[in-house]
Amino acid sequence: MLNALGNTLNPLLHLSGTISILNENLIPEAADGFSTVKRWAFDVLYALNPSRLNLQGVFLTNLSTAFTLGRLHQDGHGTVDEYLHRIPSTTLRGQPHPHLVFKLLSGSPIYTLHDFLGFIDGTGDLARGIRFFR
Repeated sequence: MLNALGNTLNPLLHLSGTISILNENLIPEAADGFSTVKRWAFDVLYALNPSRLNLQGVFLTNLSTAFTLGRLHQDGHGTVDEYLHRIPSTTLRGQPHPHLVFKLLSGSPIYTLHDFLGFIDGTGDLARGIRFFR
C-alpha cells in the first residue's frame, strides 16, 4: 500500500504534480491519514530484511519509499529521521544487504548503506554519496 501511495504522490509524469505541492491543510482527514501512513512506514522500515535473497532486489526502493512517506507527517513523536539509523537492516551485524558490504584496503568491512542513508536524510557528505553510488 505504501508503494501505491508513493507512486500516487510521486507520479512518473511531472505534470500530474508531486509530493512537494501537497498541502495537507486542504484535506480535513490528512492528519489522521498521515499518522496512519507514518505507522505503516515504521512497520515497513523495521520489517525490511535484505539478508533474505528474495527481498534484496527491492530493498533500497522500499527503504526510500517508506522513509519519504514517513516524513510526510512530522508531529514531533518519533520522526522517521530519528529511527532510520536504528532499524535492523542498517546495522552490519543485524541484517546486512550482502551487496552493500565492501572490504576496505585495510581489510575491514564497510556497510555502504550508511552512505545511502546520509544521502536520503541529508546528513551525509558528497564523498560518502559518491562512494555509495560507485
